[in-house]
Amino acid sequence: MIQLLLTYKYLILIPLAIIEGPIVAVIVGFFTTMHIFNFILSYVILVLGDIIGDGLIYYIGYSGKRLLKYFRVTDEKLEKAKKYFHENHKKAIAMSKLVHGIGFTGLIAAGATHTPYVRYFKTCALISVVQSFVMLMLGVLFGHAYVLIGKYLNYYAAFVSVGALLVVAFFVIRKYKDRIGTKINS
Repeated sequence: MIQLLLTYKYLILIPLAIIEGPIVAVIVGFFTTMHIFNFILSYVILVLGDIIGDGLIYYIGYSGKRLLKYFRVTDEKLEKAKKYFHENHKKAIAMSKLVHGIGFTGLIAAGATHTPYVRYFKTCALISVVQSFVMLMLGVLFGHAYVLIGKYLNYYAAFVSVGALLVVAFFVIRKYKDRIGTKINS
């Protein structure tokens, strides 16, 4: 995935954001620290991709059981999600978007229960806006930390290398002096 992002940049960012937005957002956030991606443009694409992905998942649920079998959604999982969804739709969508274990099934349940799409869209869009920003910022912060750690590791590696060279030089010189001293005494 990283090689695809580096090669195709924004063209591949759109489909990757649709498929797996949060993870891609962290990676892209890291790449913004190296000036490979533009933060604002990436953020807009990530939000749009996440919203498009949510719309596709809603459609799968709305289309009914004929598509659900392809996604390994069992009737039992779907019934649990529907029950929870009917009790509190905003909380259910938020949990579905933020918790990956139940996410896909919960968003399918929104479509399967024929929740009005505008209501679903508003909730998903709000969560996508916040979630994409947080994930992108995590990537930026970890990217800065990585660059800073890399800088200090370079200093540390240089210090250790110089120290190792000095130790090796000390033993080589000492051994050389011992050989010369032995030859002189003989």
